[in-house]
Amino acid sequence: MNFEKLNTRVGIIGGGQLGKMLLTECNKMNIKTSVLDSSENSPCKNLTDKFVCGDFNDFTSVYNFGKDCDVITFEIEHINVDALERLENEGKRVFHKSKTLRIIQDKNLQKSFFRDNKIPTSDFKYYKSINELNESINNNEIEFPCIWKKTKFGYDGFGVKILNSINDLSGLPESEMIIEEMVSFEKELSVIVTRNVSGEVSCFNTVEMEFNKLSNQVEFVISPANIPNSVNIRAKELAIKLSESLDCVGVLAVEMFLVNGEILVNEIAPRPHNSGHFSIEACSCSQYQQHIRAILDLDLGESNHKGSAVMLNLVGDENYNGRVFYENLDLVFKTNSANLHIYGKEETRPNRKMGHVTIICNKFEDAYEKAKFLKDNIKIKSR
Repeated sequence: MNFEKLNTRVGIIGGGQLGKMLLTECNKMNIKTSVLDSSENSPCKNLTDKFVCGDFNDFTSVYNFGKDCDVITFEIEHINVDALERLENEGKRVFHKSKTLRIIQDKNLQKSFFRDNKIPTSDFKYYKSINELNESINNNEIEFPCIWKKTKFGYDGFGVKILNSINDLSGLPESEMIIEEMVSFEKELSVIVTRNVSGEVSCFNTVEMEFNKLSNQVEFVISPANIPNSVNIRAKELAIKLSESLDCVGVLAVEMFLVNGEILVNEIAPRPHNSGHFSIEACSCSQYQQHIRAILDLDLGESNHKGSAVMLNLVGDENYNGRVFYENLDLVFKTNSANLHIYGKEETRPNRKMGHVTIICNKFEDAYEKAKFLKDNIKIKSR
C-alpha cells in the first residue's frame, strides 16, 4: 500500500456522534483530520487536529473549510452542495460527490431517481406548496392515509407526518413536499453498502429496524435481520445497484420495506448511519473504518459477523430539556456482552440521540431480551 494514502488530511463536515466515530478510526491510523460543526460544544472538538465552528449551509464557511483539506467527507447531508462542487472543480476530492449529494438531499429527486432507474419504491407525487396539495385533494387525486414528507432538511422522523385526513394538513409548514402512498409492510430493513474509489463494493448484513411508534425513530437494530436468505440477497443487490448507479464513494445506507416478500426502497443516506452502529463491536471492520477505507481508496474490510447483534438507541426522555443526566446507566456494565457509547452531547431534549448500546450474543433471543431490559430501565433526563 502507498503510505501517502494515509498521509492526508481528511475534512469531516459535521461534528456529531457519527463524526466522533469516524474520528476514532482516523486516529487509529494517525490520519490528520479537520472538523466543521455549528456548535462550539461539538463532541468532536477535542478529538480532531483542527476544529472549525461554522454553518453547514453557508457557502463561504464550507468552501473555506474544504480548501485546507485533501479529502472532504460529511456525516450530515444537509450542507451547502454548491461549495462542495466548487471544491471539486478546484481539484479537491469530495466523497460522496456533489452530484450524488444533490440527488439525495432532495426527496423528490431521490424518489425520481429510484423510479427512473427501476428501483422498486412506493408511489409518490410532488407538490410545490400547501395550496397545490389542497387543490389535488379537492380533485380527489390523493388517497388517505398517506405520508407527507418535506423534500429537504428532514431527519430522524422530523419532516415526516402521516396524513389520515385533510384535517391533518393543519400545522404543516409551507414547503415543497412529496406525498407517498401508505405502504403496509412486514418489516423495515436496512443495508449499509460501501464502494471505494476503484469500484470495489461490500455490504454489511441486512438489518431489521424496530421503530418507536410515537417518535418515528429507530429503537432497535437487529443484525442479521430475521428474514429468508432470498430476501437478504435481494436487499443487498438493490443496495449495490443504488451505490453503483449514484456513483457513490463511501458508505451508503439504504432503508427498505419488506412487503409481501418483496423489497421496496424507502430512503437512502450518503453517510454512516444509525442502522450500522452495531458493526463497531460485531464486525472486524466497522462502517466507520469502511467509510475511511473507501474515500482513501484502500481495500475494503470484512463486513460479516457471527452470532446476533442488537443495538438500542439511547434518546432523551419526554419533558426533559437541559444539562443531561443518565439514570440507571450502571445496568449496562452489569449486563454481559453489552457495549456502551455515550456521544458527549451536554444538553438533552426529547428524542435527541444521546448514545447507544450494542449487545452481542450467540442467540438472537438472548441479545433482544437484554436490549429490551436496558431500554425499559435507562432514562435520560436533565438536571
